[in-house]
Amino acid sequence: MLNSILIDKIKRSTANIGIYFLASFIPMLINLLINPLIALNMSPVDYAIVGFYTSFNSLLSPLISFYAFNYYTKRYFELDKRELYKLKTTIMQSLIFFSFLLSIICFVSLYLYMHFFNKESATPFLPYAFLSVFMLPLTGLFTLKLTDYKMQKKSKSFFKLSLSNGLIAVFLSLFLVVLLKYGALGKLSASFVASLIMFLVCVYLDFDLFKFKFDWKIFKSMLIFVWPLIIGSMLHFFTTGYDKVYLERLGNPSELGYYVVAAQIVGFLSVFVAAIGSTFQPDIYEAVVKKNWNNASKYISIVLGSTFVVILGFVLLAPFVIDILTAGRYTYSAKYARILAFSQITSVMYFVTTEITIVMGYTVLSLVNKIIGVILTIGVYAVFISKWQFVGAAWGQVISFVILIIINIISLIYWDKKVKLRKIRA
Repeated sequence: MLNSILIDKIKRSTANIGIYFLASFIPMLINLLINPLIALNMSPVDYAIVGFYTSFNSLLSPLISFYAFNYYTKRYFELDKRELYKLKTTIMQSLIFFSFLLSIICFVSLYLYMHFFNKESATPFLPYAFLSVFMLPLTGLFTLKLTDYKMQKKSKSFFKLSLSNGLIAVFLSLFLVVLLKYGALGKLSASFVASLIMFLVCVYLDFDLFKFKFDWKIFKSMLIFVWPLIIGSMLHFFTTGYDKVYLERLGNPSELGYYVVAAQIVGFLSVFVAAIGSTFQPDIYEAVVKKNWNNASKYISIVLGSTFVVILGFVLLAPFVIDILTAGRYTYSAKYARILAFSQITSVMYFVTTEITIVMGYTVLSLVNKIIGVILTIGVYAVFISKWQFVGAAWGQVISFVILIIINIISLIYWDKKVKLRKIRA
């Protein structure tokens, strides 16, 4: 009897994992299929504009959404039904009102940057900056709803909502970019309108929650919990988006366009790389918690080895793959894509060392490591881009993760020894 219950539970869990995977895989597959059509109707300058403004997302998105979803998952099983509704209401209202207020601040800050520090830029500010920045607060309720479905184990509802968002975005991209040929404007507008539609859908689905009042006490508790996460996540901008912002200042939008295409193609690889990491993540966590370093090293070796095989295959076939995915228009991007692909390996190594640091309980140390690493990364980009421009930026992204890995390992060994010595003396 017990075995049959366990088997049924495993079957349900496996089915749910499959549904969650399909929810992200199907839109990605469709995007791959339509990518040749998009590439035929977007110029290098269009890609440069889109790449430049979306590169700020990794900096602004954590601030605008203030990691409310993490707090929701933390408190989900700690509260009764009514208290959970109050929490969700507070988060929803925060993601509507405070997120839009923060978006206005971010938009003005971006304008000041372009006007005073980048005034020689040939990249137009409006309407591209508006669409890029104000899309971010629209995604908050959508992400919260997906998080809620996950916590309630409503995998089918999660699948429907996630797939709907992906299909709407694809349809709008085809309509605005391919049919109407609006280029960068069409691409950014498609993302903005899709986010707006899903925002309105989520408001409709949870409209009853607005009967509850906003709770300032809950809001303050949430901010206390999430602020280190916000800062840590914003720092990832310097390993994922800073290169494009720096390159934009070189005043060569066509070349930047080819670089952005390369980064976009390599981004598709991250889905497969993330799948490999997620498969063995629980085993790595368990081994680290139990201090079983032999098992931990075995699982980490499997993850890195599998990732290396995927990346090596892409590097060898990059010109052919990019030729197909861009309808032969952006094959030149292969030279950047081959280099950027190696950042997938170094990034996996970095996230493994970061996860080990966090699992061992050194969360503050992890944040300090990121801050030190970011400072050094900025210097690396400055040197590499000034000497080798776009190729230098690609290698800079690879090396930036190597720097973070070294800092993580050294600080982790030093801090762990220090903690052990304190316990011995105590």
